[in-house]
Amino acid sequence: MFCLELSIPPLPKLLTVNKVTFWRNDVHPERVFPLYDIIIVRHGVFYITEEDTPYELKENQMIILEPGKRHYGHQPCSTDTLLFYLHFQHKAPLQTLPIENIQWNAVMPLTTYHDLEVQEQKMYIPKSIELNVKQYEPILEEMITLREQSIMENMLPLQANLAQFLAMLQKTARSQSLARSEQVCNLITNYLYTTMEQPFRLEDMAQDLNFSINYLSKCLKKHTGLTPLHYLNHIRMEKAVALLSHTNLTLQEISMKVGIPDYNYFFRLFRKHAGIPPAKFRSEVYASKTT
Repeated sequence: MFCLELSIPPLPKLLTVNKVTFWRNDVHPERVFPLYDIIIVRHGVFYITEEDTPYELKENQMIILEPGKRHYGHQPCSTDTLLFYLHFQHKAPLQTLPIENIQWNAVMPLTTYHDLEVQEQKMYIPKSIELNVKQYEPILEEMITLREQSIMENMLPLQANLAQFLAMLQKTARSQSLARSEQVCNLITNYLYTTMEQPFRLEDMAQDLNFSINYLSKCLKKHTGLTPLHYLNHIRMEKAVALLSHTNLTLQEISMKVGIPDYNYFFRLFRKHAGIPPAKFRSEVYASKTT
């Protein structure tokens, strides 16, 4: 399976959504479209070619046609075919990549009130996939209703539904491709979150999860880009930022709370991740709340 890697924000913008029946012997016209075109077959069979790649879409199958690429029906429908379709606007994909190469668990940089711009993020949409259309039908029908009742009040929920729909596609793609190494990666990240406040030893984690240290480290590195200790330090600093911002715990108490009894080590680690010492971070948070 391949996914389109799209940069966000901004999120894709929906232009239209609807359903249509292609009767037997109907064929999709040839065109070069400036928008993304999602086609989902509810029942029947649909033939479409993008550039030089032909697709035969059967019931419960979907494809995303990309902007600027020529597409056309290379064969008439052999039976009456009901489709859902969505047109949305967004920048061209950054790349198309095998789903097994996506680091779903990669950590994002810590964000603080110092940040003035949103960091670039990414979303992954399957190029072509088999899905249970019945699970998608409610949101598709709601989007169609909102679009047909074209009033200002409906536009925000309509765009929000598109984001939810794309998130569902991403989740479906990931669930269908969950490799053994990613399952182990999820075990590791869950383990690190639940044991964050405890002293960390690779040997203990290996024993608790019943895998070798090398295998655990390899799985986590493949899907997050980080070693177990680096991943643990990241989530500990996330917790420290939240505690500094929303509690009156002392710095030493926060250090203990995130599983680092050595305050000097906590101090160095926090400054490395957040860019400033923890005391200065807290004072600036409080100052920003009073201005």
